Amino acid sequence: MLIALLACVSVAGQSVSEIKSGKDYYWGEGIGRSSKMAEDEALSSLIRMISVRVSSGNFLKSEQRTVNGESTYSERAENILRSYSSATLNNTERMEWEERDGMHVLCYVKRTEVRKIFASREQKIKDFVQTAIGAESRLQMADALKYYYWALLLLQSHPDGSTLTLAVDGREENLSLFLPRRIDRVLGGLECRVTGKRTEPNLTFYNLAFSYQGKPVGNLEYRVHNGRLWLPVTGAKDGIGVAELVGDDEQAHKEIRLRVEYEFGDEWKTDKDVNDVLPYVDPVPFKAASMVVPIRRVDEFQAEVQVATPEADMPPLPGDVETYRSLLERVQQAIDSRDYEAAQPCFTPEGYDVYQKLVHNGQAVICGQPNYRFVPCEGGFMARSLPMRFTFSNRRSFVEQVVFQVDTAAHKISNLTFALSDHMVRSILEHEQWNERSRLAIIDFIETYQTAYALKRLDYLQSVFSDDALIIVGKVLAPATHLEGQYIPSRVRQNRLSKETYMRNLKACFAAQEYINLKFADINIVRAGKGGEIYGIQMQQDYFSTTYGDTGYLFLHVDLNDPDRPIIHVRTWQPEKDPVLGAYNMGNLGL
Repeated sequence: MLIALLACVSVAGQSVSEIKSGKDYYWGEGIGRSSKMAEDEALSSLIRMISVRVSSGNFLKSEQRTVNGESTYSERAENILRSYSSATLNNTERMEWEERDGMHVLCYVKRTEVRKIFASREQKIKDFVQTAIGAESRLQMADALKYYYWALLLLQSHPDGSTLTLAVDGREENLSLFLPRRIDRVLGGLECRVTGKRTEPNLTFYNLAFSYQGKPVGNLEYRVHNGRLWLPVTGAKDGIGVAELVGDDEQAHKEIRLRVEYEFGDEWKTDKDVNDVLPYVDPVPFKAASMVVPIRRVDEFQAEVQVATPEADMPPLPGDVETYRSLLERVQQAIDSRDYEAAQPCFTPEGYDVYQKLVHNGQAVICGQPNYRFVPCEGGFMARSLPMRFTFSNRRSFVEQVVFQVDTAAHKISNLTFALSDHMVRSILEHEQWNERSRLAIIDFIETYQTAYALKRLDYLQSVFSDDALIIVGKVLAPATHLEGQYIPSRVRQNRLSKETYMRNLKACFAAQEYINLKFADINIVRAGKGGEIYGIQMQQDYFSTTYGDTGYLFLHVDLNDPDRPIIHVRTWQPEKDPVLGAYNMGNLGL
């Protein structure tokens, strides 16, 4: 709450009458039996005074109404002002004195400080819109809808929300008109069809294909009505999703009812501004989010095996591909039958441990036929990939493409990882100046690193960080703002952690969270000028867990000279890009 942030401190040089009569301050006075009571009243009075200025603005969807002779407009403005809990008014001041009627407290703040919080909110709105536009261009429709909608929510909390504009594709757009139109466009461009099914007693799983303007979506989140109730959110990836309906009689299922997720209510806590504004703004409904998918004919697709042609310096693919395909089919049968333990002979001990944590504990359901691409890697090959839906705590589900790593010496599966999105894989493979072995090693490393958090593999993370690794974690103390045409950069505190401290923190985090899911986007990779296979990997990271979430920029400086034993020398995380340096990379870190 703003009240908690208006930390009043005693200063000298101003009289009460000067503050009250001047035009430089907003102020509020309180009287009480104690200083605390007087201060609480003074802070409430201060907020009411500021809301007078706010109520003269152009709040989105605000109407002047009178209830019992009192205006609800100014009341709404006062409530919205309380949503600015992340705005720090550093120069709020306090005076205290005692009179016969009790303790008196005067809290006051410069008007310029109040303008800063609105400037900060405006910048957050515009940043969200730019993020959403970028996500839409990459067909990351879940991210696009989330940030378009969150920008629309925050727009309601800005006193100039009806008039704020942003240049989009060379045209100045009024955001109050642009955002609803854009959300409707995204929702209207989505299509879904049924591609397959699998039945269990009194339950049917329908495989779904999601596309946007004819192309598979990178990601999308939605809810399914299973015939009795709306199920928790399920995430689709690379165009693949699943719908779970009650009943196993095909004649009983004529259609699938979906609601595309655009509010992302379970992720509001990842952004403090969004979380704090929700109680005070009106939700915006979008009818186009509802979809009805007919079940007319279920298209059957045969799994295909694509074999990558290795370069001369790459290890050859196994001669008997069908043997390994049979191995993968045994795993699929075990998952389909929910007899997970039946697949144990297909794995090395380490691989089975990962399988148990990922597939068994995640209640995995196969949601499509694999279109395996067998790709050589150190010690064997990767089989990319099998789409599966994972469910944790019966609250959240998501689809991931699972990669199987096969050890050809042991003739068994040695590891499982979540595949990167098709967009990210293409971004890495486009670096044709590096040999194919290096590019595949980078993909394998990032996928294993990402999956290690989902599996809480502290042992793996301890092994990949060097003992003297540079680990930097940033925290925003005050967000960047634009005030009267002047850019005021954010204030960020950087904490440098030892490997021991970082691992201790990770261990506590893993113990406290039922599940952790990392999403990477906007990858940028640079090879070091010396040292061989050493790379700087920069990505946007979305971190989501049972009780916490955030978005920021991850940088890893990793040695891949031995792909089986990657070594991370530097790991940094920023909640936002530095206004001067941008996201950390090898150049601005002097590596």
